[in-house]
Amino acid sequence: MHKAIEVGTSAAVPVAAGQKKVMLVDDDPIFRRITQGFLESQGYQVIEAENGLDGLKKLRSNDPDLILCDLSMPVLDGIEFVEEVSLEYPSLPMIVVSATDEISDVAKALRFGIKDFLAKPISNHEHLACAIENTLDDSDNHLSDQRDFASQWFRVDSGDMPEEQELHWHLEYLEDNPSAAKDLLHALLPEKDTSQGDWKCSYRLLQSTDVMPLVFDYAWLINGQFAFYLVDSASEGQHGAATTLMVRALFHDYLRNLKCFNADLKDIVDLLEKGIKCSECSTPVKAIFGIADLSEGKLSILPAGLDAQWSNGYFSQHIAAGVMLGENCAKNFITTDLPIQSACQLTLSLLGSSSFSLDIYRGGNA
Repeated sequence: MHKAIEVGTSAAVPVAAGQKKVMLVDDDPIFRRITQGFLESQGYQVIEAENGLDGLKKLRSNDPDLILCDLSMPVLDGIEFVEEVSLEYPSLPMIVVSATDEISDVAKALRFGIKDFLAKPISNHEHLACAIENTLDDSDNHLSDQRDFASQWFRVDSGDMPEEQELHWHLEYLEDNPSAAKDLLHALLPEKDTSQGDWKCSYRLLQSTDVMPLVFDYAWLINGQFAFYLVDSASEGQHGAATTLMVRALFHDYLRNLKCFNADLKDIVDLLEKGIKCSECSTPVKAIFGIADLSEGKLSILPAGLDAQWSNGYFSQHIAAGVMLGENCAKNFITTDLPIQSACQLTLSLLGSSSFSLDIYRGGNA
């Protein structure tokens, strides 16, 4: 527990052994004063900056452990500031504080690796304390570069869901504001083209702006596996956005905590379904999961409510939807050892709303 420091003094506070430094970047002096007082009462040293340009200047002569910044600022706005910091100090974690009508700006900031965001004004400072503590804990354990903001809401260690979920205000807010949820989910989509060695993967996703989106994500493993999933955040129930965020967090935590080098489709969905059962903010959703073993040239698919078609140019395979993720989808038929050959494609279409295709190929054989 950090030793409390008296609030209300303008004198510089000496840095105690192990004391963490937080840079607070905000053009509102009242917000800075209130937040500084709270942070110092929690045992942090606070470095204040009145705008983004002032923040960049003070970064030259200070070495904070974390940055807490507004998005709406003069001189150098929050998006520009976050982008500059992510380029110059890529390992320095950032938490964004934003008015809720600026959620589209928060979505833009996600591209630059922010670790969390909080609504302004901050109605519950315990949320701020929790966000800072979790982010600094990740940084101390060298996980900061591997976890994004979604992992702040679904904390997972050693591949298991904790007994109690400590979810921030975000999930209720996203349920009450579908447009904000769409912005955030769209911002999560990874680069459309990716490669490792001779292998390349690219996806195309076309969808209506009238419905909650399909969300695709992937990860390369060091043994040549390419793991991916696609979730329909518009699935039945009101918790589609929250469940999609949880899937993202648990998927990447599972891969990071692998005890061996090979990912397993059943292990992935077992963890995700455990998460859905543990969290009151989650509901069954339609999804599909896959692992391409590129060293073997084979692909395995586990459907979880989404119907798909696979082809490698020589023959095709229909992937039946089965039951949804959250309804014991591990019992669905897993199509294994599909030969990739030089190239293959996985496609699916939701009538009238969206279509998706994933291409996996060697070198120039698109």
